[in-house]
Amino acid sequence: MGAIAVQIKPHQDRAAPGDWLDSALAPWMEAVATAPGGSLLSVTLDLPDALFALARDGRADRLWIAPKDEFFGAGVVAGFGDIGADRWRAACRRWLQFGERSLAPIAFLTAPPAPLGGAARLSLPEVLLRRSEGCCCLTLTGFRDSRPAAALSRQWSERFCALTAPASQAPQAAVERQEDAPDRDEWRARVRRATLAIRAKTFDKVVLARRRVVTLRAPIDADALARRMAQACDGGRVLKMPSHNGCTLAATPELLAVKHGRALVSHALAGTAPRFSAPSDDLQAAQNLFASAKERREHELVVQSIAGALREICDDVRHQPEPGLMKLPRLQHLWTPVAGILRENFDLLDAIAALHPTPAVLGWPKAPARAWLRETEERRDGLYTGVAGWIDAEGDGEAAVVLRCAEIVGREARLWAGAGIMAESDPDAEWAETELKLRTFLDGLGGAALERSPQRSRALPK
Repeated sequence: MGAIAVQIKPHQDRAAPGDWLDSALAPWMEAVATAPGGSLLSVTLDLPDALFALARDGRADRLWIAPKDEFFGAGVVAGFGDIGADRWRAACRRWLQFGERSLAPIAFLTAPPAPLGGAARLSLPEVLLRRSEGCCCLTLTGFRDSRPAAALSRQWSERFCALTAPASQAPQAAVERQEDAPDRDEWRARVRRATLAIRAKTFDKVVLARRRVVTLRAPIDADALARRMAQACDGGRVLKMPSHNGCTLAATPELLAVKHGRALVSHALAGTAPRFSAPSDDLQAAQNLFASAKERREHELVVQSIAGALREICDDVRHQPEPGLMKLPRLQHLWTPVAGILRENFDLLDAIAALHPTPAVLGWPKAPARAWLRETEERRDGLYTGVAGWIDAEGDGEAAVVLRCAEIVGREARLWAGAGIMAESDPDAEWAETELKLRTFLDGLGGAALERSPQRSRALPK
């Protein structure tokens, strides 16, 4: 059955998305009404481009924007808002799926940040807009209880109308102040303590982080900020996930795990150099990066850790002997994809559990690095160095390490950046690297205004 045609004019009444949904959903309501009680069910509909555009500019609880895929989710199915891997797998076995396309419905996932780590938790969106493989789709998911099916339809319609409601066009508010924690002197002291611990053979590498809190004069529009970041993010993943009292936004280049069928790949990303506008300077920076014994050793630790973790769940684990180069607007990184074939009875969630956290965000070996960080490092806000992603009911999906990110709470954006510390690390060079990483998010907030705004420093509580 084909999609129902609809035209949305720029100033058309907000009831239009609801009218379209009522008509598109009507042929499937008998199947919904006769579904057994206690069933988890989804209906997938072809979505007109105009409605997808409205939702893309609207407000979503969760989003994931990749070069070829875009997911926007609103609402969470009651009882499926914070579930573990076992309940997710059980739900997939008894999920009823109806609709115009056979695309598997998805759940969004997150896992706690390093140094804590921990198992992934999942949430099923009631309303999911998806653009993938050249088509736009709407997936409605609900739990069939004792209520009439019409009640579920009304609930979907309310969520869909809210998701497609016009977003505010107000300009970004001005910056009021910035605060760094730790300040530069404390950062130098921390790096020196870390290098002393490395020379004492406590561990080979540890990742230190610093925070900058940017306060605007009005609440931050997280959805508008996410759209600006997506326009500037070439090749990475832009995501928004709820966290604490606000949400976490990220434009991250690092993919922890990507699964298609039984094929799995994890991207080792460690070793960093700045970008330059002059091609000759940019090339020289890349050559220096490849020639740096410190950066190459740091990268190799991450590659070997990922390869070792994948061998526990995969066959035919392989990677190129030499790293490639990932070029981003402000930074370039040594980059090695590590691929394998998942063994039977393992899935994306097993891969996340095996890999997270990698030495790129924690250190190596993991156990002593984690113990040292717990004793000396600040508590990280939101999902910084955690994991976010999606998984579909067939087990395919993506998970990214949450970097180049901020937790948004009201008027505050709590930005984080980190650096991998090795025995020969220079505190000022590592500070400069974190400054470049912070710029990814600061540019979205309004880089020129930030450079003119007053800045203060304070120490974070231990």
